[in-house]
Amino acid sequence: MAMSTVNTDGIVRRAPHLAELIGSIPPQPIDQDRARGVLLGLAVGNLLGLPVEGASRSAIQRAYPDGLGDIDPREQLRPMDDDLAQAVDLAEALARDPDVATGFGDRLVKWRSENGRGIGIMTSTVIDYLEVGLGVPGAARAFWQERGSPETQPNGALMRCAPVALRYAMDPDRLIEQTAVTCAVTHFAPGAQWSCILINAAIAMLLRGQDPSRDDLIFAATQDGAPSELIAWTLAIPEFIDDRIADERVTGHTYLCMQTALWCLDTEDTLEQALIRIVSGGGDTDTNAAVAGAVLGARYGASAIPRRWLECVPERERIESATRSLLHHS
Repeated sequence: MAMSTVNTDGIVRRAPHLAELIGSIPPQPIDQDRARGVLLGLAVGNLLGLPVEGASRSAIQRAYPDGLGDIDPREQLRPMDDDLAQAVDLAEALARDPDVATGFGDRLVKWRSENGRGIGIMTSTVIDYLEVGLGVPGAARAFWQERGSPETQPNGALMRCAPVALRYAMDPDRLIEQTAVTCAVTHFAPGAQWSCILINAAIAMLLRGQDPSRDDLIFAATQDGAPSELIAWTLAIPEFIDDRIADERVTGHTYLCMQTALWCLDTEDTLEQALIRIVSGGGDTDTNAAVAGAVLGARYGASAIPRRWLECVPERERIESATRSLLHHS
């Protein structure tokens, strides 16, 4: 029977079956290569998908007949795109801000004024609400109450949630709560919160030295009361994820991005092959590949990322430092 996991404030606070699954095997010390792979994998996935964001698969094939396999080296000198920038800001907030949600909200306001590259419409609107004083999570709740529907569950929180898994891999209950709390800074929808929880559970299990089973993750989420629509999407992950991405009309939905990342748990592709396959499907290429990159990085480690890609990552030492800070506090 599904358990009630949502607090009266609308934020998921508990998922006991999922927490039990994460902690079911005594953890090994976190593998440093895998830990470094989380944010670096997110970074290279984001950068690889940037040039073709919003394009169809056929348009990408015409523009890159030999395949899109390289990152623009000029990215190293450009401001971070929103997927990576928000993930790094969240990582730093988790390591330094006592009130993580409010601190992260303040960082988002500052980031938009100083950079804001690639910001989504929903996130920008919620930041408007933050600036007029609605606070956290009031700003995101207000947006959801005004415009919320199954269709308004974008992937703008899923793209940045991975730092919570780095911070709380050894504390499953806090992992679940803080994943939902930090998601709800901008994305209040239940589906958005649960997408982040499921992906962070998978990343945490990888960091703990486990081999997460997609079926076990889905079963635990079902027992904990995850939305039935989300469960249906998790049960419909095909062998060829690029075909699934290319066929989906709602390209920026959190469930499609979640599907893509969960596919990475079982693929026989290398990290490089998997990210190229995902980007070649078109749609929200940078975000799909960013979230997938975080999972693949946790699975294969930073050592699996092509050097030519790593050399294009902006502010790489900042990213590495954020990872070290999270591991220090974990």
